[in-house]
Amino acid sequence: MIKMMVAHTAESNDAEYAFQEIMGQLGIPTGPAGKGSPLEGGKTLLRNSAGFLFCNLEFIQSGLVKELCARLPFNVVGCVSQGFAVRDAGGDFMLTLTVLSSDDVEFSFGLSAPLVAGNEAVMEDLYRDLLKGGNPIAKPAMMLIFPPSLAHVTGNTIVRTLDRVSGGVPMFGSIPADFTVKMRSPMTIFNGEYYADRMSVVLLRGNISPRFFACSLPKEVNFDQDVTITEVNGNRIISIDNMPAAAFLEKIGLITQGAIDIIYAFPIMVDYHDGSEPRLFAISKIDTDGALISEQDIPVGGTIKIGTIEGELIIKSTRYSIEQIKEMPGKSGVLLISCISRILTLQDSMEEITLIQQQMQDLPVPFLYFYSGGEICPLYKPGQDKPVNAFHQFTFVACII
Repeated sequence: MIKMMVAHTAESNDAEYAFQEIMGQLGIPTGPAGKGSPLEGGKTLLRNSAGFLFCNLEFIQSGLVKELCARLPFNVVGCVSQGFAVRDAGGDFMLTLTVLSSDDVEFSFGLSAPLVAGNEAVMEDLYRDLLKGGNPIAKPAMMLIFPPSLAHVTGNTIVRTLDRVSGGVPMFGSIPADFTVKMRSPMTIFNGEYYADRMSVVLLRGNISPRFFACSLPKEVNFDQDVTITEVNGNRIISIDNMPAAAFLEKIGLITQGAIDIIYAFPIMVDYHDGSEPRLFAISKIDTDGALISEQDIPVGGTIKIGTIEGELIIKSTRYSIEQIKEMPGKSGVLLISCISRILTLQDSMEEITLIQQQMQDLPVPFLYFYSGGEICPLYKPGQDKPVNAFHQFTFVACII
C-alpha cells in the first residue's frame, strides 16, 4: 500500500511561510515557527517517504527550494516546470510538492554524475548505486526519473540506456521545462540543489503495481508534408530534402526567417524504416547554423511527416485521456504530465489546466499535473503484460499509483 499527498504554494521568497503552508496542507506537524525541522509526522507519514518537487525557476533562484528541502523529513527530487494543476489550485506560477509514503514500499534516491555523450557508464553507475540503497531481495517495481535537457545527450538515449542497464524496470518522469518563450534554465532538482546536466532518480521496490497511460495526437491531425531527412548528426537535423533544415521550414511557412532558440509547436512524425512504429517528436530549438534540435536521435534516410494541429484537438485528446484514466481501478494517486509543445498550440495556456481541474474533481485520490520538456512513460504493446519503456514528445502521459 502506498499513500500519495500533494501540496502547493505560490510564495517564492518567504521560506518560512511556504514551509508552514506546505506542511499544513500535508498534515505534517511542525515545531514552533522558525525552529527547524518538522516532527516525525505522526500518523501522516508512513515508514518510508519520498518527495517530488516541481516549480518555476524563480523558486530556485530565490533560495526557497533549498531552504524548504533542508527542513523536510525525506529526500526530494524533481525538476523545473511551468504550468501546474492540483485539486484546489492551478496556474503558470507555483511550487508543488508530492509525497509518496508507504510501510511496504522502499525508496532509493540517486543523482547521476554529469551526463556526457557516449558515456553510458554514468547511468550504469547510477543504477548500481540505486540498488545498493535498499533491500537487495525486493524486486525493483519502477523508477521515477528526471533527466536534464541537453543538446548532446537526448531524452531517448537516456531512456534507452537506463532501460538496458536496469533490465527494463518501468520508468516514468519528465525532462524539465523552463519555457518563457525561450528555454533558458531547465534544471533538475535533488535535495534542494539544482543541476543543468545531472539526472535525479527514485527507485521504488516493494508492494506497488503502477499502471501507465500515454496519448499522443488525435487521428484528425493533418500530416501534409512528407519529406526525407538527408543529413543529420545525432539529434541535429541538418538538411531535409537536400535543403538546409531551417530553410526548408521557412519555405513551407512553418517558421520565420532568422528565428532561432525557440520551442516550436508543430508535431513531426518520423518513420525510422526499421520495422518500428513511427514516432512523434518536436523541435526544441533551431540552432544558429540552421540545424533543428530535438530530444531524439534522428536517422539519415528516415521519412518525416510535418503536421499542423488546432488547439481544440489537443483539448479533445486531454479529455479522452482523463476519461480513460478515471476508469482505471485501485488508485492511490495520479501523476499527469503534458508536453509543453501541446500547450503552445493553445491560445490560452490555462485551457488544459482548467480542464484537468474540472474533470479530476470527482476523483477521490490526489493528483498532480505539470508541463514537460519531454515525457518518459512506458507503453503496453498488444499481447504483452509488461510495459515497454519509451520516450515521448507531444504526448499526454500518466502514472496511476
